[in-house]
Amino acid sequence: MAADVTPPGGATVVRDDPYEVAAFPAPGRPPPCRESAPRPPARYGITTVADTQLPTLQRILGTGAARQVHDLAHGIDERPVVPGDAPKTVSAGHRFNRDELDPDQHHRTVLRLVQELGAWLCTSGEITQALTLTVTYADRTQTTRGRTLTEATAHTPALATTARELLTGLGLQRARVRTLALTTSCMVSGDLALPVR
Repeated sequence: MAADVTPPGGATVVRDDPYEVAAFPAPGRPPPCRESAPRPPARYGITTVADTQLPTLQRILGTGAARQVHDLAHGIDERPVVPGDAPKTVSAGHRFNRDELDPDQHHRTVLRLVQELGAWLCTSGEITQALTLTVTYADRTQTTRGRTLTEATAHTPALATTARELLTGLGLQRARVRTLALTTSCMVSGDLALPVR
């Protein structure tokens, strides 16, 4: 082990410690980036922060960081809650070349719209919490049905199931449909995101 003295000429002494050796830059290379957060306390034999006394955490992490992790581990968070933007809506629609009477065409079109919305949600990293189906008829009247999902998701099969239920619930049968549109109410997924298609 290196002696605990200051060497002449400003040279650096590295102790025989794996952390110090790994942190010491090789000749000609810049020093490595330091982590802003302290090392995990697991190296000190701590496995659960909530079961560790505050003074022990303070000796390891310092006063400020120890207080923050201790409070968070006990469900205390004094930071102000800043409300985010209101959920935004994203729509996909299809206008038939002629008034469409065929229920199978209605279902195929709704499924295609679901796939468009699912792909958008997947690539944008967002999830939806509601789905709305709007049907426009030959006489330009409209019917709208919506449903809040049991779980916010970007999973296309789950969206397809809900959209199919909305369409079937309308009982269109031989209705002359001119336009079909699906709208989602979206929110940023973050940690809430479920597996996407």
